[in-house]
Amino acid sequence: MLKIKENHLIFLALAIIIEIPVILAIVWMTGDYREPRFNIWPVTEWLVNYQGGFVRRGLIGEFLLTISDPISGILPNLYRFVLSSYIFYITIFFAVYALAKIKNNRVLILALLIQGGIYHMGISADFYTRKENLFLIFFGFLCLLYINASKKVGESKKKRLLWLVSLPIIFGPILILIHEAYLFMSFPLTAMLLFIVCKENPSYIYLRFGFVLYVGICLIFFISCSIHHGDVVLAQAIWDSLPWVDRVKLSPSAPYSQFAAISSIGWSLGQHLSTIYGVFITGGVYIWIFFILGNVLTLAVIASLIYPISAESRPKRIYGLLVIGLIVSSAMFLIAADWGRWIAFMSNQLLLLMFALSVSTFSKGEEKSKLILNLIQYTQKIAPKYLFYIVLVYGLVFQMPECCVQYPNIFVFQSLFQ
Repeated sequence: MLKIKENHLIFLALAIIIEIPVILAIVWMTGDYREPRFNIWPVTEWLVNYQGGFVRRGLIGEFLLTISDPISGILPNLYRFVLSSYIFYITIFFAVYALAKIKNNRVLILALLIQGGIYHMGISADFYTRKENLFLIFFGFLCLLYINASKKVGESKKKRLLWLVSLPIIFGPILILIHEAYLFMSFPLTAMLLFIVCKENPSYIYLRFGFVLYVGICLIFFISCSIHHGDVVLAQAIWDSLPWVDRVKLSPSAPYSQFAAISSIGWSLGQHLSTIYGVFITGGVYIWIFFILGNVLTLAVIASLIYPISAESRPKRIYGLLVIGLIVSSAMFLIAADWGRWIAFMSNQLLLLMFALSVSTFSKGEEKSKLILNLIQYTQKIAPKYLFYIVLVYGLVFQMPECCVQYPNIFVFQSLFQ
């Protein structure tokens, strides 16, 4: 009877954690379109297009401009697209978790509540309103393919692996054209996943060829986007190409002048780097350190629950792979001051990778570092009693901002939808 009640409580908790952010997102994104539904900067980032010529991150804006009516404007379609991408990511997230067959309610609760995760995306209207949510959807789909392929044999497995290596080659460049930061954000872990696939299937030579091709194509497209970074004249042309109704909504006091993320097209490298300097000079770095440590601890607890080091059936090298993934993804902190975005994206992508690698054969083997083993074993001993509840409170009490941090706004609902 007690176990039944406990299961009911867990089910209720999970239902609340999932339903609240989804309901808030739907209500918010389908509300009165006379006012911008989320932060102006990410709104205008979506609207960068090719009307002034080829420029970095202009592909999705060109698409939205093409399908939108000049009278009603682009914004209604943008809000529907962003909301759909959030729902789609939630679906992909649960599909990866379910297919991996982890079946641990504590893992699922912490994965949903992690700062920048599904729960906080919905209650703050942050993170899923950014272009990198498309990166998460695509990476999640690759994880689904990887898990599915690992359960197949023969020709069936070969076909799925062919799709797994082909899709990044096709869509990687497209995602770079949507936002060139793909190279810093999703590319490293996607390359790691393909590398693992190559190691697990050494007899399939085409996998290694595909891996090299993916790396080369992404580098070429990134360089091209870097060269065509735009200037002030092009930024103004992009702004002028937007329907009048959208410009008035976004910048009512100066609808004729380039604005927000569109104006940043004309920024120099020094201006971009100065935003990172602002993280330190304003003291915001201390807040980011707090959230970095909090999310790393949360990820460590989740990893210890998924991969008990004492179980011989569980891979031990997985921790090394996750640490490498964490390190190679950290380069994104050098591209701009939106450190909340980077923490959120890194955490979500590592969760998906963590779920996917639960079926990995490459990760089986003896861990060379006894220090890492001892730390993980110690974490697993105290996690059920203390660490789980610490990171649970961390996920429920605090709200990680996207950027431009202020101490009063690091608590849940303090800056809701502002």
